[in-house]
Amino acid sequence: MNILGLWHDWSGPLEWGFAMASGWAAKAGRYRLQSQSNRLSAGEQALKLVAASQEREMALTVSYERLVALEATARVHAIATADVLQTVYEQAIGARLRVHDLEAKAGITLTVFTPLPPFPVPEAPQSDALDVNNEALKAV
Repeated sequence: MNILGLWHDWSGPLEWGFAMASGWAAKAGRYRLQSQSNRLSAGEQALKLVAASQEREMALTVSYERLVALEATARVHAIATADVLQTVYEQAIGARLRVHDLEAKAGITLTVFTPLPPFPVPEAPQSDALDVNNEALKAV
């Protein structure tokens, strides 16, 4: 038996088997590359989601810090306003007493002044919505 004759007799089935094996290997390689690409796509999506959440967190942090600064400014302004209002009340009461004193010395009937609004100003009642929000924040 010579090799050329053996090759001529068995070349068809061998080529067919080799074609099947190479086709199967190519399909397996393509499937592997596709799954690897899918994993990379999923990784890229996860990285994009993380980046988006970090951007949102940064924006919320900046907004929160701005609101805290605004609240601190409002508190300082409210304290200064309360101090000025207290001074005005003191002067108004002093002026009333002085007018009453002068009227008493002159023998004139005492002037009836309209009552001053209450001081310090009573705090406004908080709404239920604020209480619900505070409880929701405490739960977090």
